[in-house]
Amino acid sequence: MRTIVLHGCDLVDGTGTDPRHGVDIVVAGGTVREIVPARPADAYGTVDEIVDAAGMLMIPGLINNHTHGTAYGPLFPSGHVGLPHEQVLANLDRHLLEGTTTVLCVDGFVTAEALACTGEAHPINVKLASCNTPACLAAATIADGGGLTEANRMFTARHAVRAGAVALGEIGAGHTLGGGGASYMYIPAEVERRTGVKITPRQADGLKTAVLGRHISKKAFDRDRVEEALASAGLTGTLSVEDTCEIVSGIVLPAFDIALNGLAEAAGQAREAGVPVLVHNAAASMTQVASIAETDVTLIAGHSNHSSFELREAVEHAGRLKEMGAIVDVSTLDTFGAQRLTTGPELLYAMFSAGVVDTISTDYAGGHHDPILLAIDRSIKAGVVSLPAAVRMATANVADAIPGVAPRRGRVLPGTIADLVLTDPAELHHVGIVMVGGEIVARAGRRVAA
Repeated sequence: MRTIVLHGCDLVDGTGTDPRHGVDIVVAGGTVREIVPARPADAYGTVDEIVDAAGMLMIPGLINNHTHGTAYGPLFPSGHVGLPHEQVLANLDRHLLEGTTTVLCVDGFVTAEALACTGEAHPINVKLASCNTPACLAAATIADGGGLTEANRMFTARHAVRAGAVALGEIGAGHTLGGGGASYMYIPAEVERRTGVKITPRQADGLKTAVLGRHISKKAFDRDRVEEALASAGLTGTLSVEDTCEIVSGIVLPAFDIALNGLAEAAGQAREAGVPVLVHNAAASMTQVASIAETDVTLIAGHSNHSSFELREAVEHAGRLKEMGAIVDVSTLDTFGAQRLTTGPELLYAMFSAGVVDTISTDYAGGHHDPILLAIDRSIKAGVVSLPAAVRMATANVADAIPGVAPRRGRVLPGTIADLVLTDPAELHHVGIVMVGGEIVARAGRRVAA
C-alpha cells in the first residue's frame, strides 16, 4: 500500500470551515488516512514519498458538473459530430491541470461504452449525464444531429441511468434553445457560407438578439437593431435585413419550442429515475425552469449567470429558484479570458454577492472556458465570496447535489478518497500537484504517470 505525506500545507477541506494551517495529510491506499499538525518529516520513517507543501494550499479535487467535450461521442445536446479522441483527451488534461478531478459530461448522447473507453484512457473521473429523452432527441435531430448514430439514438435516458448515468442533462442547450451555441457555431457558419464573410460570436449574437431578442420571440424583431448589428458585423450591403431574419430564424426557431417543452419532459423522467436534472437556464428558458423548480425533482439550474440575462433579472431569478429548493449553478464560461460572448465578471460577482450560488462549473464556452480556480481567485480578491465558501461550491456542494457523481469525494477528511489539489494560495489557478485516488497524476502543470 503506497503512502504519501503532504507535509506542512494549509488546508481548506471543502466543508466550508475556516482554513487549517500547517498540517500534514497522510494518504494511504487511495484514501486520506489522517490529518495532523505538521510533524518533523523524519517522524514518518520509510513512507513512499513526502511532499514538501509548506506555504501551499490543499483543497479537494474540484468536481465540475457542467462540461462538454470530455467523453467520446456526439458533442453537445444537439448531437453535433464528436471531437477527435485526441481532443477529448486534451480537454480532460486541461481540466485536470486546472485542479478538476471529476467531470460530469453533459453532452447527453454519449453511450456507456464510449464513456468506459474514455475512462480507460484518462485518470480523471468522468461521469455521464443523459439528455436522450424524446423531445431532446427530436430537437437535436432538427438543430444538428450530425454525430448521432443509431447506437446513440437507442441509448435513451432510461437506459443511461440503468447503465450508471448520474443525472439527466444538459436538458436544452445553447444549440437548441438559441443560446451561445447558435452564436458561436451555427449562425457564423451560415453567414460565412452565404457571404464568405467571417463574423465573431459576439457579432452573431448581436444579429440573433436583434431578430429574436434575449427571450427568443418573433415579436422581439427590431429592424433598426438588425441594421445596427449588420453594420457592426461589417455586413451592410452584403446581407439584407430580410436575409438576416431568415438565417437567424431558420437556425434558432425550428428546434426551439420542442427543446423548450422538453425541459418538463426530462424533469419528469429524472424524477422517476431518482436522479437530478441539469437544465439550460437562460433568459429564453427561465419561465420553464422556474416551473420545474416548483416540482419535487432535484433541479440544477445550469449556468445561471448566462450572458443572455440582465444582471438584476439573473439575481432575482436565481433567488426565486433557490427559495423553491433548486440548486443554482454558475459557470466560469469565458468571463476572464476570451470573452467571446461574456463581457466581464460583473454578473458572476453579483451572483456571489447576493448569496444565491450553490455550485460552480465551467461549461464549454466554445472551448474557451476559464478555470474554476481562476474564477474563485478573482472573486475572492473582489471581495464577493470567501475562500472556504467558494471551494465548497466547487467540491462538496456538487457531490451533495448529484449523489452519484463523486462518492466519498469533495471533502478532505479522514476516510475520504484522496482526490486532492495542492495550489498556490496567492494565485489559486497556479496548480502544483493533483492527486486522483491517492496517486499523483499531475505536477507543475504536466500530467505524470501514476
